[in-house]
Parts: sequence; C-alpha cells; structure tokens
Amino acid sequence: MKKTFVAAPKRFLTAALLVIGISMQTFAQDRAFAYAAEEPAKRETRAEKAPEAANYMAQRGCKIDISQDGARGLRFLVHIDNPMQDKLTLYIKDTNNNTLHKEALDLTSPRFVGRYNLEKLEDGDYTFEIRNGKNKLEKSVVIKTQYMVNRAVSVE
Repeated sequence: MKKTFVAAPKRFLTAALLVIGISMQTFAQDRAFAYAAEEPAKRETRAEKAPEAANYMAQRGCKIDISQDGARGLRFLVHIDNPMQDKLTLYIKDTNNNTLHKEALDLTSPRFVGRYNLEKLEDGDYTFEIRNGKNKLEKSVVIKTQYMVNRAVSVE
C-alpha cells in the first residue's frame, strides 16, 4: 500500500516558517551606536540618576554627562570624567534592562568622549550606564515621537 501525504499541511508549515523567518529579521536591527563626527554645541538631556552605588564612583570623581549632538536627531555625545583612570565599561540599556551596546572605555586619559547614534531605536527610555565592577553611574535618555496636526483652511 502506497502512502499519500496531504499537501495542505506542508504548505501551511512552509508559509508559517517563512513568516517567522521574516519577522526574525525585523528584530535583528543594526545596532551600530558609536560614530565619529565633529563636536558641536551642547544641549543637555535629562538629569543624572543618583543610585546609592553611585556614591563610590562620585567620590572617586567619576561623572557622566550626555548632550545632544546637534539641535535635532538622536545622536548624542557622552562625556565621562574618570580622573582615577579606573577600568570602566559603558552600557546602553533599554527599559527592560536589555543590553543594547557594551563597550570597554579607553583608559589612556581621564576624560572620555563618545558619540552614539540612537536613530534606529524605537520610542522609549534608554539608559547610558558606566560600571566599575559592581558600582555604576547612570544617565537616562527618553525617545518620544511627537506628531503635530496642522490644519489649513482657505475660503474662496
């Protein structure tokens, strides 16, 4: 006796796998955050968080400042003062504490300036975090898209 297979479940399974494969590509965004450019005028973002663990780093003179690179857009300059030249790691995290970017910082000078492009990220709260072992300093950036309705009327 010869077995015959129904083609409908195979087609359904193939279509489902195709949809899943395409949707997985949308989640694998290009996460190249660092970029090089000239340093323009500063524009400050939200205030620095002050967790209890930050006291140790603040006592050692560590400080993090974030300014917007240009008047518009989602490019940021991150200034980190590290006078003791401690070994630091920079993290960019989302609201769910997922690490989007991790970078060991250059320790050859007491001041680090990095440029980061967040234009491909969705709306939400993002945290720039520098760590020295278990101690950390954080600074938040909120991305929020605002739409403006402009209605024009003319009477003739």
